[in-house]
Amino acid sequence: MLATCAHYLVAISTLLYMNVYAANLAGYLAAVAISYFGHQRYSFQLAAREISHRIQFPRFILASLGGLALSYLVLAIMEDAMGTPHWLSLAAAVCLVPLYTFVVNKLYVFRVSSKG
Repeated sequence: MLATCAHYLVAISTLLYMNVYAANLAGYLAAVAISYFGHQRYSFQLAAREISHRIQFPRFILASLGGLALSYLVLAIMEDAMGTPHWLSLAAAVCLVPLYTFVVNKLYVFRVSSKG
């Protein structure tokens, strides 16, 4: 939730200085670190022995880039094809992408092996 808010606030506040796609990228970059450590520590409550930055961080970046691509797809459809206002298309992207990233993070990035 904190990363989502950071993404939207940075994106919406930078719209005065850049186009919606660049503003979305700025918001995404602001949210990445918050999201990685937030999911690791709070969403999935990994114990210290379950944390492996060497394995989880590359997976997280891959999943995160998939989320960024999804957000650009949402923006392209809403902005370019439908003519939706910036604030609404950014809100749609920022609300849809966390659903995708949560599922991917749970099933792939921060999955804890049941092996002993």
